[in-house]
Amino acid sequence: MADFSSRYRRWLEQLEADQLDGFLLTHSPNLTYLFNFTASTAMGCCLAGESFLIVDSRYIESARSQAVNCQPVLARDSLEQELRSILSKNKNPKLRLGIEANHISYDLFATIQSWFTTVECVPTHGLTEKLRMIKDEEEIQTLKEAFRIAQTAYGHLVKNVSPGMTETAVAGLLEFELRKAGGEGLAFETIVASGKRASLPHAPATAKRIEPEELLLIDFGVKYHGYCSDLTRVCLLPGTRKPPIYKVVQEAREQAFSRIKPGALCSEIDQVAREWIARSGYGDHFGHSLGHGLGLEVHELPALSTRSQMEVQEGMVFTIEPGIYLPGQYGVRIEDVVVVTPNGFQFLSQPDS
Repeated sequence: MADFSSRYRRWLEQLEADQLDGFLLTHSPNLTYLFNFTASTAMGCCLAGESFLIVDSRYIESARSQAVNCQPVLARDSLEQELRSILSKNKNPKLRLGIEANHISYDLFATIQSWFTTVECVPTHGLTEKLRMIKDEEEIQTLKEAFRIAQTAYGHLVKNVSPGMTETAVAGLLEFELRKAGGEGLAFETIVASGKRASLPHAPATAKRIEPEELLLIDFGVKYHGYCSDLTRVCLLPGTRKPPIYKVVQEAREQAFSRIKPGALCSEIDQVAREWIARSGYGDHFGHSLGHGLGLEVHELPALSTRSQMEVQEGMVFTIEPGIYLPGQYGVRIEDVVVVTPNGFQFLSQPDS
């Protein structure tokens, strides 16, 4: 069982450090992280150290049986009206209510501001996400299982891919194998791009048929206990040779791996991989960032990009995924995932060789 009490305590300490009297949560992964509860629609409201989880009738029974660190509240009219009722009990003459600026709608923001002159909505950016960025041991073990499932499924897939299949058929077969292996759902829409379409970094699978000797770029992920895996592999059909850029991408990965340790800048890890690709003559063909954090969401903190000045910390989990994309020809991206340790890193995925 995850240590939700420690998470919640650290979160309350952060509210106090930011001089916030309360907080409104609307982003589902943050509700899951703090309260052990997931729903398509819910709100969390903390006032004076007491938190309320507002749900409608679809979720009240599960909230009462599963949620922790909060008091489940049934919204009989709407979530917004129940929130207004909770806020109306505030006795603070000037309540500073933190809100998730990246997730709350402007309509809800304006509505709350119109309700009370005593409530000041204070925009925050990544307050809860920064806590989620450092994984505990249970989260790491859950992620390892998510990757075991993903790679088991991929191992079954590659034995059954053949020329003439459509990209959508390959995606469907992989998704079936992910479920068979124990996945609870997809982390994101499966990407299968063959031949020339592999130069499109995020190409959705289509009805295009796979031709002999075409490579396939396959990017896929599964959810396990709410946590996401994310892998990209280049699938080579029998008789298909690895293209020259494959080795360059592999070498760029090794350059990045060599820099991962606590205290390194995320931008520096991106830079060494990017410079290697540029020196190899393909600098104009690697446009996206090197990697991203992974956890309850498939894209979360930290970002490994040229713009990020965040330092690597022990417990961070992120992808390393350099790529080279040659328009009209093909593309190669290899993606694996690491967890930062006191002296370096460990793989959560079984690295591509």
